Amino acid sequence: MKGDNPPGATADLPLGPWRAGENVPWTVSWTGEQEFDLQISQDFPGLVDLAQVQRPGIGLPKFAALHVTRHRTAMAKLLCHVCGKPTEKSDRYLFPTDSGGFVTLPDESRRYASNVPPVHLACARRAQKQCPHLRGAGAIPIPYPHEAAPLMPRTDVVEGMEKLAQSMGQNLKIVYSCYRLHGKRFSERVERLRERNM
Repeated sequence: MKGDNPPGATADLPLGPWRAGENVPWTVSWTGEQEFDLQISQDFPGLVDLAQVQRPGIGLPKFAALHVTRHRTAMAKLLCHVCGKPTEKSDRYLFPTDSGGFVTLPDESRRYASNVPPVHLACARRAQKQCPHLRGAGAIPIPYPHEAAPLMPRTDVVEGMEKLAQSMGQNLKIVYSCYRLHGKRFSERVERLRERNM
């Protein structure tokens, strides 16, 4: 089943050359990758994943749109958001003050939900220099927590994918995106950091 492109405007970009994993984050979608299908989920048994064709480097990068398949793979396998290579426990960071949000659990506690894959410290430093958003926000990489952070599916239609969702099966639980739900200690730390940055 093929669908329409999810919106994700490519800003007025200076002339390239653009290279995935170097000056374009590995998880970013490109204009030449706007074809979608469904596949049995490998990460969420009983669910169906939205899958996107993979042609990184074809066309222009769509910095506002993550590639759904590479994003899910990076989240599940803790691959670097910037270069796409595995991150080790000793070299795994997040920008939690500038991405993700908080989820309220049934017991009324709030947990930080990270929707962006981790990064190596060197890749984080490069991103701080190259990414206008991170540079403008003064974002600082924080070491990835040691607490368990289960991978959670999002089967609600993610903003910007409404038209695509309409073209997919009506009675299927489709995974459009995913996030990691972090523990109490790290969630409290992120909350304090965000309050300090206000």
